[in-house]
Amino acid sequence: MATINLGRIKPVNKGTWNSGTTYAIDDFVQYTDGDITSTFISVQAGANQTPSTGGTVNTAYWGLMAKGQPQTFNSNNLTNDISTLAIRQATQENKGAYNTNSMYVDVFQDETGVTGLTNVARSSSEFMSVGSPATGGVIAETFFLVDGVDSSNPFTDRINNLAHVSLNDISNTSGTPHRQTDNNKWGSNAVIDLNEGTINYGTIAALDPSNPFTVEFWFKYKSNPPGRERYFAIGNDSSDPEFSYGIDHGASGDINVYNDGTNVDPAGNFNLQVGNRDWNHWAFVKEDTGQNYSFYFNGTRVVDSSHSTIGNINNEKFRINGRNGSNNSGSEFFDMYLTDFMIHSKAKYTGSSFSGGTLSAKATPAVEGGSATGSFTSNNITAPSSITKMGAIISYEDQSGTNALNTDIVLKLSADGGSNFTTATLTALPNYSSTIKMAKVNDVTVTGGTNLKYKIEFANQSTGVKLARIRGVSLMY
Repeated sequence: MATINLGRIKPVNKGTWNSGTTYAIDDFVQYTDGDITSTFISVQAGANQTPSTGGTVNTAYWGLMAKGQPQTFNSNNLTNDISTLAIRQATQENKGAYNTNSMYVDVFQDETGVTGLTNVARSSSEFMSVGSPATGGVIAETFFLVDGVDSSNPFTDRINNLAHVSLNDISNTSGTPHRQTDNNKWGSNAVIDLNEGTINYGTIAALDPSNPFTVEFWFKYKSNPPGRERYFAIGNDSSDPEFSYGIDHGASGDINVYNDGTNVDPAGNFNLQVGNRDWNHWAFVKEDTGQNYSFYFNGTRVVDSSHSTIGNINNEKFRINGRNGSNNSGSEFFDMYLTDFMIHSKAKYTGSSFSGGTLSAKATPAVEGGSATGSFTSNNITAPSSITKMGAIISYEDQSGTNALNTDIVLKLSADGGSNFTTATLTALPNYSSTIKMAKVNDVTVTGGTNLKYKIEFANQSTGVKLARIRGVSLMY
């Protein structure tokens, strides 16, 4: 009987691929590419033809029969994803710095998580960048500063560039506010001569009377106040001010708070000498979300008070000096010099007294840029056990130019409280948004310890050319 050769009627398993084996068509092998072992079938006879490289099949000689799964688990990928989500959540929830047993997150909602600022300032827009720091008590929560420095457009708010709407837009004023250079508080810096007139800034929406806030300023009397005067007032043109602070220069020198035209809080027991011709400092602090207020004179707490809740004043005119009343009339104007008038969206001062920046330096906002280099560090972060490896995710923004990782933005990590820093090598991640970028580093070997810190250094910074903003840091350990 004749024998008929049908050839190969099924594939032959040749086991693990070997470069020295010559494979026939329909031979199949197992081959590991990276950490994935897959099965391939020969489609062209040959030897030393690798089935797959970097996940790409050598289709001239092999076909993919079955793709395998990774044989090892990369925990860094999961850690990086969690840290990225933590930055996103903290940003969306406007959270302050916090830590877990293995992660620390800060999106610079405030300054509590950073220290050691060198040519670096935190912006109220919640980022860190090179620049000159604020002075004279200006903080990130400061949203209004008027001081008379700007000669081209006098009395412009230097924080948000809010210009005054008008001078003396109510009747019965005796003079017009103007810059004055003969009675300066700070060297050659001009001040405001209120001259028994008003400065109207329209509305200040950022002043929320239901939350803590602080109003402070320096003043110097030109003449004796005749009686009740008001430092500032908020209210419309058809009624008395809905909210104002003032003082009665009677026997007691009472501080007065007005709400809807009513003197709701004659807080006495403080005698402001009418004949005082020195520069003096006032600070009015709404302490909480309730009805508690405090008053500081030259850094000393002189009065505690409370009064009824202030209503919605966001749509009312804000004036420095005097008050408006019915039929657009007005009165109670100070004749005095004024500088460094600031409003902050927090209870800036607590305790019995304060000193330092506000009382010793000219109020000046932080200025972004202006320095080629700078650095800042985090506060110490206590780990539950000794750490020898650390990682981090950062989010950052190119305010101008393109900042190179590890050159213009340098990250350093420490586990021994900053005694030894190890420079990390950052690599790019997919962007957080159209303008905010991300970068990571994993498993950086550091000198062991439980006091963790990061340090970020800026280099090659130049206003309008190359400027980086650090938006968030997630430290992993």
